[in-house]
Amino acid sequence: MSRSALDHQSPIGVFDSGLGGLTVAAAIRKILPAERIVYLGDTARVPYGPRSTETIQAFALQNAAFLRKFNIKLLVVACNTVSAVALEQLRAVMPEIAVTGVILPGVRAACETCPEKAVVIGTKGTVRSGVYVRELHKLIPELQVRAIPCPLFVPFVEEGILEGPAVREMIHLYLAELHADPPDILIPGCTHYPLLKNALYDYLPKQTKIIDCAKASAEHVAALLTEQNLHAPENAKGSLECYVTDSPPGFESQAEKFLGYPPDKVEKVTL
Repeated sequence: MSRSALDHQSPIGVFDSGLGGLTVAAAIRKILPAERIVYLGDTARVPYGPRSTETIQAFALQNAAFLRKFNIKLLVVACNTVSAVALEQLRAVMPEIAVTGVILPGVRAACETCPEKAVVIGTKGTVRSGVYVRELHKLIPELQVRAIPCPLFVPFVEEGILEGPAVREMIHLYLAELHADPPDILIPGCTHYPLLKNALYDYLPKQTKIIDCAKASAEHVAALLTEQNLHAPENAKGSLECYVTDSPPGFESQAEKFLGYPPDKVEKVTL
């Protein structure tokens, strides 16, 4: 399919159930500073993890329909729960553009370390899907993998509670077993979890490495744009526009924690 000059300057669309996908958006901006990114956080309906597959798929289609209005050239599903259960539905309704999730890039990055033991942490929905275990075993069939749901991680991150005794107790609640049987790698199977990276490293056994799934996802986005010859002009001014379905108190300061800088725009929308 041929692409017009306008397509090169069209934005990359990114969505997540809340703020967590901003970790992926930030990684994309770091690698591709000339790109314009339009981000949708479905903050009115976060978290997605405990919901049914059918509900998650319906939400994903609504989010994609909103971003499609911006004539996006690529859709990044910066939500592991949606990546686990709705990518095919999204690709079916948006055949004109590439749709990518965050699971496979993270899996490939994890397997590059040649681990013998791995632990995946994620929402209930992501763990229930079994997608990480399946994809890891495709690349390393003999890999020992445990998948542990950590449902309280997302609410803590959305509230900006990233360290301290309460966070340590929460981590201990889910991951205490890792001290008796340490994994080589831990895969944060949710885009919110990188904000807890420091707290996780303080808690985890020293030999356990945390995989940077956001960086892996951003590198995959760059590769897709190269493959399709859709990079923005080098002299273009990149930006990050944020749209949310609810405006929780302190949203902009929270977004700045995820990004390391304030977003260029924040606007509340109705899907």
